[in-house]
Parts: sequence; C-alpha cells; structure tokens
Amino acid sequence: MPLFFIFIIIPLIELMILLEVGSIIGSGWTFIIIIATAILGTKLVKQQGVQTWTKIQQELATGSLPAQAMFDGICILVSGVLLITPGFMTDIFGLLLLTPPFRKAVYLQVGHRVQVRGAGFNASGFGQGGGGFSNQSTGRTFENEMDQNTHQDTGDSSSNSQQGYIDENPQQPTTIDGEYKRKE
Repeated sequence: MPLFFIFIIIPLIELMILLEVGSIIGSGWTFIIIIATAILGTKLVKQQGVQTWTKIQQELATGSLPAQAMFDGICILVSGVLLITPGFMTDIFGLLLLTPPFRKAVYLQVGHRVQVRGAGFNASGFGQGGGGFSNQSTGRTFENEMDQNTHQDTGDSSSNSQQGYIDENPQQPTTIDGEYKRKE
C-alpha cells in the first residue's frame, strides 16, 4: 500500500494541484514557480549538505556518534529529491525539510524509535578512542605465540583453556589472542 500511495496517489494529487494553480495564475507562472523552487532547492541542499558533512566529520573526529547530523543529512537528501520533483506539495515538504527547526521536530518524533548500535565495533571510529573491535567478550580467551620459521608454539596456552579446545557453547564468543614473531 505505501508504494501505491507514493507512486500513484501523490502524483495524481500533485497533477490536480498543478492544474488548479495553473488555471488560477496561469500556466506560465506555474511553470516559473516550479523551476524557481527546483533551482532554489538545489542551492540550499548543496549549502546545507556541505555544512552537515562538515559537522559529521567534526563529531567523528571527537569520537562521538553524529546521530543528529546524520539524520539531518538524510533529511537534506530527501528534501533535494522532493524539490527536484515537480509539484507544489512536494516542494512545500522539501522546503520544510530544509529548515532546521522542522528537522529537529521530526527527529524528536522519530529519533527515539531508532536505536544506534556499535555492532561490535568501537563506535568512536578513528578518533581518540581508537579504532577496531571493542573488547566486549565474555567467553574464553586463548593466548599463544608461534615462531615463523618452525611454525611451532613458543608459548604456553593460557591456564584456563585447553589447546585445541572446541567451544561447546557457540552462544559465547571466543577470543583468540596471539603473537606472531618474524625471525630473520
């Protein structure tokens, strides 16, 4: 049903509005207004898009997750699509999405439904918090060292694990911690 609404109902409503406005102010003025909103919208989308991208990069550099800035970026992208689409209803909604107070109100309504997760990665990215995987393992850790030339173990397995141990509980993650020394 949502696709039917987006691709059939909204264009029909837009066409009816365009015909009605065209009969009131004339088709020439209607065409000029549609082109003007597309040009104005393109400039505003470019300007706000660059500002939002800069804000996202700054927040990532400080190690924080830029949820609000990413939401703003999505709204600006949708706004650009709506402003390029001919029609008064899409232009009005597109211009509303370009205003920060409207975006903030939408974010307050929708933002609490969206959960941001690190998905096992360090959410701080490459900033001060470092990068890579976070150490959230609650399972067993295997530690070992191997010599490159002989491919033999040079260290002992950790005391709480057996060498070649197969974890019978796959629900708990297993961490393998080891060092590989290259001898020349």
